[in-house]
Amino acid sequence: MTPPPAPSRPSRQTRLTRSPAAVVVLNGDDVYEDLFSAGLKLTELLNGLGFAARTVMGTARLADREPAADLIVLYTAMGEFPPARQAALAEAVAAGAGLLAVHASNVFPQAAGRLDPDYRPAFELIGSRYASHGPRPHESRFLVQARPDHELTAGLAPFEITHEHYQVALAPGAEVLAWRQTAAGPEPVLHVREHGRGRVCYLQLGHDMRVWDDPAVRTLITRSVLWAVGEKEAVAV
Repeated sequence: MTPPPAPSRPSRQTRLTRSPAAVVVLNGDDVYEDLFSAGLKLTELLNGLGFAARTVMGTARLADREPAADLIVLYTAMGEFPPARQAALAEAVAAGAGLLAVHASNVFPQAAGRLDPDYRPAFELIGSRYASHGPRPHESRFLVQARPDHELTAGLAPFEITHEHYQVALAPGAEVLAWRQTAAGPEPVLHVREHGRGRVCYLQLGHDMRVWDDPAVRTLITRSVLWAVGEKEAVAV
């Protein structure tokens, strides 16, 4: 009798050396962004990687210092995010929590093209702010390219995605790892920075349901969250 096949082992890329806690923080409304579908998909992906992940609504939970987490995934579509809550998030990251900020999380109020000073802490923590959609069309199918010399993106093949465009202003210390090429130059798609003992990733992709099941995007999110919590060996593979 032929023995049953041995169960497949998870790849090293998705094997965590510990069981970290993760929280997906949604904030704002779903008029322009599909927040609720994003929350479901991100929580599903994180749980599949071995995180104990859950979703909460509103940034007030950040100011209450609850929930404590090894990884915070932030997806905001405006909504209330006053300086005290921004400071609480920055303190959590400085103490060692990883942060993945998704898509519209870097859209902050501005006047005459200038950033509202109340949102400077979030801008400096995330590492960029939305400036505009750029010239029309505001959405297209484009090629995402990545740096081969960084552990997060090493070996990541270029891929195509249909998505809206974001022109962003980068904060000091932000390091661009993936981009789309435009007539005006590279437009960042993924950038990273460090803040105290913590690591921060910003991923511009995530506008709607077209991205969440795209294999290349899921790989990029997987690598980002593993890098953010310091799983260097897992990311390298």
